[in-house]
This record gives sequence, C-alpha cells and structure tokens, in this order.
Amino acid sequence: MRTAFVILLILSASIAQSQIFKGTVYDKSTDSTLSYAIIYISGTSIGTAADKHGNFALDVSGYASMPITISLIGYYSFTLSEHSSTKSYDIYLSPKIKELNEVVVTAKNGNRETYMRIFRREFLGESNNAMECDILNEKDLRFVYYADSSTLRAYSLQPILIHNKALGYTITYYLDKFKYTRKSGAFGEYMITFIVLGNYLIKDEILTLTDTEKRKTEERRKKAYLGSRMHFFRLLHQGNLSQIGNYNISLSDDPAVSKGFLIGSKTPVKADSLVIRQDSSSSYLRDEGALNVKFRLKYSKLTIKMDSVYFQKNGYFDPLEIWFEGEMSKQRIGDLLPFEYFLK
Repeated sequence: MRTAFVILLILSASIAQSQIFKGTVYDKSTDSTLSYAIIYISGTSIGTAADKHGNFALDVSGYASMPITISLIGYYSFTLSEHSSTKSYDIYLSPKIKELNEVVVTAKNGNRETYMRIFRREFLGESNNAMECDILNEKDLRFVYYADSSTLRAYSLQPILIHNKALGYTITYYLDKFKYTRKSGAFGEYMITFIVLGNYLIKDEILTLTDTEKRKTEERRKKAYLGSRMHFFRLLHQGNLSQIGNYNISLSDDPAVSKGFLIGSKTPVKADSLVIRQDSSSSYLRDEGALNVKFRLKYSKLTIKMDSVYFQKNGYFDPLEIWFEGEMSKQRIGDLLPFEYFLK
C-alpha cells in the first residue's frame, strides 16, 4: 500500500511541474483553422503536430523560457518568444503566396546542379561532418537566380530532411529564407553575403548504432562542440570570466583553470560587466565593441547589433542580433548539435 502511495505522489508532482503550451493555429488571410501544423522548440527534439482542427498541446517543461515555433508548408513560420502555460494561444500563420508564385514563374532547372552545389556548401557547410550529410529530399528544393544582383535564392516545397551520418542525427529543417550573393569587384576580388533563416527539429539516432559506431559518433560530437557557439554561450552563462589586463578576458568551465576561450577587444573590456545575469537560466551579453574570440587555434569575431543579446544556459542565443566571422561563422547545419546535447 505504501508503494502505491509513493508512485501516486510522484505522478502528481510530475503533473504539477509540467508546463503545457496550448492553442489553435489559423490562416491569417482567411481566419480558418489550419490542420497538422508543427509546433516545436527549434534546435531540440521537442515537438508535436496540431490536429485536423488546428488544436495543439506541447509539453515544454524544462524549456519554458525558450521560443516556440509553429511551421506549416506554404506558410511563414511564426515564433513566439514569450509564452505561458496558463493561457491558450491563437496562432495566425501568413501564407507564402507571393513567394510560391515567384518560384512557379521564375525557377529554371538549367543550372540546377550548380545551384545545388552552392546550396549544399553554404547550407550544410564544408566541414568533415558536413561532407557526411545527405539531403534526403533534394527534389523539393527550388532555385531562383537574379542575374542583375548576382543573387541566388532557394525555396523548399517541404521541410528539408537532412541525415547527418557523422553526428548521428536526422534534422527536419523549415527553411524561411536562403539568399546567396556573390559580387565581383573592380580588381578581380569578390564579396560574398549569405543569409539563411529557418527552424529545425533534431532526432537523435545514436541508439540505433553499434557500440563501435557510438564511440566514434560521440568523439565527433565532442569535436564539433568544443569551440562552438553553443560551447561559448554555455560557458558565458556559467560566468567564469577572469580579467587579463585591459583588453582580454579568460573564459573557462573551471575558475581555477585558464584553459578555455580567450576574449579580446581593441578597446578595454571588463569581465564583471560583459555578462548580465537575468536569472538561473538566462543572461545578456553586453555590447562592448567587437570581440575577438580564440579557442585553441580557432579564431572568431563577434559583433553585437544591439545594446545586448539574450542567451540561455543551454547555449541558445538570439541569432538575429549577433554577426559572426571566422571559425564560428563556418559552423553550419552539418555541425549542429541539439540543445539536449551535453559533453560526456
């Protein structure tokens, strides 16, 4: 009898702690409900689908402070940064009418092989891990090239499915924007600008591997993690920042050890004011000028576009508010790790 009571108590505590994000999805242009939209926390495996009436409920326990994204093919994704489990939400998605019409009218297949090569390079990256990625539904990709601006745009008729054999993940990527521009200068040089926006779910496949494959996969994941943007922001939240002169700060996972990241600036930067701790799970990185970041022999540069940028202890940060250069800018889909990942 005592055992039954303990189990009931545990179940009751679990229900009390769960945080459910619920609501209904609508078409913004018609006010009609939308069936089977995907509701998820980007960069994780946490997601669900709305029913045929547009209703949904997603357990976000443990991720309550992270944005929630709603995606549906033919519509622009909608991301809600702040949400509560005490209310029900009406989510309105805008149809991609203009975008889809543009693809139908403009897209040509004459240079598809060239465009696909550019897309794979910029979208997946050029690392060893990226080379082990397969896009399982390339046929759903459409390309439009604008000769007057030397710009390539990519669209997908379905979520992009990527199998990352090196890291043991399958990624479902909802592409909102892909823009690649390469312009030549007067002296033969060229400048490339690249923008990709989207949200994604990651499914871990490591349990399907043999013991030998698991060990190799874990080593590749560790290598992808060390020095990554996720690694950097997780250590920032821990707060082990040590001042080294006026222009450099050491960042480590252990306050007694100096090994880790080295943060430098052309102007004086202070360890005690660089990060503003909001609570136990979230912080802000202040703009104190461009930051040169070194991890071992990897060099990167961070430029914050606002007075400060929001980030969380699991490594999440607002991607629209930071400009990356160097090694961190090279990390693309092929080197992604889910926010559930932790170094063993």
